[in-house]
Amino acid sequence: MNNQSGSTQQSSIIEKRLELQGEVTGCEPLISNLKEFAENDAIYLPSAGNFGDGLIGLGTLYLFEKIGINPNMQDILTDSSLPQAKHLIVGGGGGWLDGLWNHYAQILDGYLAQGGQVLILPSTVKGFESFFEKYASQITIFARERVSYDHLKAIRGMQDRVFLCHDLAFATDFSAFNVHGIDHRSGRLNLFREDEEARNAAHYTHNYDLSLLWNSQSWFDKDMCIRRLSPLLELMSQFEQIHSDRLHMSILGTLMGCEVTMHPSGYFKNRAVYDYSLSRFSNVTFTDSKPDQSEEPGSVSRVRDPQDLQVIEHAATDIAALNESLISLTDRHRMLNEELQDTRDRNLNYAYRLDALSRQLEDLSEDRPTAQQQAFLDSRGYRLWVRYNRLYENEHTGPALRKLRSAGGRILRQLGVLK
Repeated sequence: MNNQSGSTQQSSIIEKRLELQGEVTGCEPLISNLKEFAENDAIYLPSAGNFGDGLIGLGTLYLFEKIGINPNMQDILTDSSLPQAKHLIVGGGGGWLDGLWNHYAQILDGYLAQGGQVLILPSTVKGFESFFEKYASQITIFARERVSYDHLKAIRGMQDRVFLCHDLAFATDFSAFNVHGIDHRSGRLNLFREDEEARNAAHYTHNYDLSLLWNSQSWFDKDMCIRRLSPLLELMSQFEQIHSDRLHMSILGTLMGCEVTMHPSGYFKNRAVYDYSLSRFSNVTFTDSKPDQSEEPGSVSRVRDPQDLQVIEHAATDIAALNESLISLTDRHRMLNEELQDTRDRNLNYAYRLDALSRQLEDLSEDRPTAQQQAFLDSRGYRLWVRYNRLYENEHTGPALRKLRSAGGRILRQLGVLK
């Protein structure tokens, strides 16, 4: 491709990218619902997961800025308690795959049972018919493609609660990123899934599932999103070709002007988003064929820019540091187990001695205790033991102590101290 034709194609891609961005920010049902929920002090549960969720989270934050709202946020990965608000905004994505991704439904079930209202941002939904039928009057949801839209519209009670809007990744302002031009691109990068949603059990040769470099992460801070996504975009934009069954890796490659070949994942999501959003771009194609496993190893060429090697080396260094941290944590856990075991043995020995002395005292009955026994009876340890037994048998304090003792036993068994 010569520079002139490449420049023309790049201009067309940018034009289409801004067109999609405008359709998201101009989606009247989405904007009006967001503003209404924000006016009712809604709490926002951000997208959580890998790099794809990070792109959705960043696009959502750009949209919030664009329409002038700043809802309170709750990170469900660190605070799993039920949100204390009557209105809830839930980040979009693919977290609605019945039988595999059920976390949102589990969180919302308890919340909706208390009568709250929920706005679910553009998502793909497969299954969950009984859930949406049960709470239809409390849920407003946006599908990010037509398959999910038709599925949700067919659920009883949801007909007027379902809307259609592009994935919020398309709301992202890419001017904040350093993207290489076409004259700095070469080679092919394979980004196929290596998780539960993969279509094929065998992983592609020379594959790099970069989405998993950051996983189990809540994406609610704009600066953090940009900082972590920037190296990924800079790396990807150095390749001429991107082959992937990752939805958002395909979206990123397309929006940056790479030649993208998009493959299906484990269900309809990729094809549906391609048909609704990505198909308008000339630099992306969708194929149902499996990746060509017969290619020579050299077909996946590395980036010419040495910065790519630095990125990979840094990733390897981070993984090594993580492994060292895990080893250190394991050692500390082992030492804690040993200390707890020693403490348990000492406590049991002390308890056995107290029980033995108590039985001796009972056997004495009316007899006057010896000086040694009297000293024991007057000891602080024995008085504490008597008080503890009284509290343990008390009808008011006893149940709480028994629960505490049971909980302590469970913790010790989890740590391996008790069998």
